[in-house]
Amino acid sequence: MTIEVVEALQSLQNGFFDVFFNFISFLGEEYVYIVLLSIIYFAYDKKMGEFMGLVLFFTGMFNATIKGIVSAPRPFQEYPDRITNLRPETSGGYSFPSGHTQMFTSFSFAYGFYQKQIKIVYVATIFSVLMALSRMYLGVHYLEDVTVSLLLGILTAYLFAQFFVKIQDNDKALLQVYIGILLAFLPFLFILDYVDLYKTYGLMLGFTGGMVIEKKYIQFTMDTLLWKKGLRVLGGLIIMIAIMAGLDIIFEAIAKEGSTLLHLLDMIRYGLVAFVGLGVYPLLFKPLHIH
Repeated sequence: MTIEVVEALQSLQNGFFDVFFNFISFLGEEYVYIVLLSIIYFAYDKKMGEFMGLVLFFTGMFNATIKGIVSAPRPFQEYPDRITNLRPETSGGYSFPSGHTQMFTSFSFAYGFYQKQIKIVYVATIFSVLMALSRMYLGVHYLEDVTVSLLLGILTAYLFAQFFVKIQDNDKALLQVYIGILLAFLPFLFILDYVDLYKTYGLMLGFTGGMVIEKKYIQFTMDTLLWKKGLRVLGGLIIMIAIMAGLDIIFEAIAKEGSTLLHLLDMIRYGLVAFVGLGVYPLLFKPLHIH
């Protein structure tokens, strides 16, 4: 493994780089995606929000499945005398491939491919590489982890952009795709019993249910005032973060850390975030006069 690359990056360690790379790594964490998806889905372009959510949740499951199969330790775990873990709060689980890098790359490139703007792709490339460097600098991934993640992220975004544009107005076909993805990953839940897969599977499950509810009973549009869009985003953030953080406290009091029961509860928690946030919450738009 390319431990020397990680060591070389950590040899540059100073206060500025510590703050800078921790910030870059933070950009690839779950609460940031909640904010970005809320803005896109509720205030900018609902169809794009659906596409971005699909790419993000799929690549999360894909990454977690590979991680669970390979079960590779992280650099600071294999070489505790040589590598310092500079971000312990996001270094649980396995090393290969990098979840932060893969999900961030998929999400940012998906935006560029959907918009068909080469400038956005260039920016996505720069920030994806910075994300990869940050994860090595922080001591939580090897070069091969982030390299494979970059490639998988770009490939996922590209392939999904190609087929989504063709069927984005066909709700039946989209639902069939969503259900097919869920069925494809279902066996790995039981085979791997890996917490990150439970979480991302829950997101995809909730997302699928949420899309069904929204398209059948709501069908909100972007044809409203800017301040109403802002209220939509704010309300969505409050609800989703409350579910995420509130149920986390409750479920951790119920189940033991690392247990299958807690994994299942985490799947429910993440599923409710996506289902309630994207599907049920928009039912309030008309009563609140923000439709």
